[in-house]
Amino acid sequence: MFEQVPTLLEKLFLGKSIPRRAAIARHVRPGLIERIQLAEFRGTVERVGAHSAFYRERFRAAGIEPRRVRRPQDLGGFFTTSADLRQRDTAEFVCAPPQAGFETTGTTAKNKRIYFSNEEVHDIGFEGAVGLWNLGLRPEDRVVDAFDYAFWNAGITLMHSLNALGCFHMIGSKLEPAEFYRRVKDYRFNVLVVDTAWLVSLTEIAQREGAWPVKFILSGSENMSESTRAWIESVWGGKVYLAYGQTETLGASGIECPAQRGYHLNELNFLFEIINPNAQGYGELVCSTLTRKVMPLVRYRSNDITRFVDEPCGCLLQHLRRIDKIQGRGDEIVSCGMGMISPWIFEAWLGSAAEIGDDWQVAVRQPATRDVIEVRVEMRSGVETPAAEVEEGLMRRFQEMYPYYGKNLQMGMFELGVQILPRGTLRGRSPEGQAAGSRRKLRRVVDERVAAAALPADSVKDL
Repeated sequence: MFEQVPTLLEKLFLGKSIPRRAAIARHVRPGLIERIQLAEFRGTVERVGAHSAFYRERFRAAGIEPRRVRRPQDLGGFFTTSADLRQRDTAEFVCAPPQAGFETTGTTAKNKRIYFSNEEVHDIGFEGAVGLWNLGLRPEDRVVDAFDYAFWNAGITLMHSLNALGCFHMIGSKLEPAEFYRRVKDYRFNVLVVDTAWLVSLTEIAQREGAWPVKFILSGSENMSESTRAWIESVWGGKVYLAYGQTETLGASGIECPAQRGYHLNELNFLFEIINPNAQGYGELVCSTLTRKVMPLVRYRSNDITRFVDEPCGCLLQHLRRIDKIQGRGDEIVSCGMGMISPWIFEAWLGSAAEIGDDWQVAVRQPATRDVIEVRVEMRSGVETPAAEVEEGLMRRFQEMYPYYGKNLQMGMFELGVQILPRGTLRGRSPEGQAAGSRRKLRRVVDERVAAAALPADSVKDL
């Protein structure tokens, strides 16, 4: 019976009206949402069990009978991981012919590829329009985005959302912030949709040259400190809202509301769990797709650490659960102004310098408004090359090896520095910076913007 509920809601009540969908969302109770989710979840498990080579194999190995699965907990310790998507042929996950595809912006040798139908892309964008309506976006507003459209889904999803709302929209793409400012200021766009780190550079220009009035700015791709948010809002005179999502979920699976206290989740298209929570409720966010037919995912581990937020907000989406801002990553990948970074990038870069020893560490800090990537290295024994010359060579090779990151550096999305330390310094540091003995295994990438105490113990790993 409940397999028909989403279709009935769509045809009889929701239709294509964004205002109606937003108004009805206030009255849809969590109990009904959960029943719909579980019905769709069972259908997803049966679908992948029948049509996905990967899931057929994994279910069989785990002794899972898809028709007996009623809820996520029935799958026990079964999850889909980032490694699965990278290491297995994408075709093994596909259950129907794809019509659209995107790639993650990861830092490993092989990016994850995610496929969709045109209808799925449209539907996710259409649901995103409800979140934008909740923030105050209306058909008469004028929107510009500065997304990078290369292989990435964010801009395409946004276009479907704005088409549903009927807004005027222009694509600024990922121009240099100064050129973007020069070209768009006369249009008087009152809504900006941009990357977080890129927005810092644009706001610095607006602070010097003058900002035009905006209703709000929507940002995402990484966390933003509240002090940075307050500064950006003071310059532009409008609210800054954040969205949360991954390519695997086709972008924004969560969006803030006017309360700016956590992301409301897209619970009609996804079923979310938090696994291995600590005493404060922080754990790893896991999601299962509910309405996808082309490449469904069952219990996909996001590696993002967060918790559910129970504090009432009173907005139109109040009955859709919220998650807190992402507190960190459960693996070695860190999202920052440079992009998604991991040891892989720095191993190749630092390994090209004969003067650098085997002990090195990269710290992501945010002393002010933008992220600082601090590369801490130790010289090899017997090297007499001046430290300044070594640093100059490293910075030159960085630009040569990584033009994409070099472009972000030139645009002011992050700062990069090299700190040359005495031998033995790094292995004398604990993750918190205290002396801990010379045999400690080095954490290669450390996010010093996030307090380690907020993370579950089993999610803070030596890299």
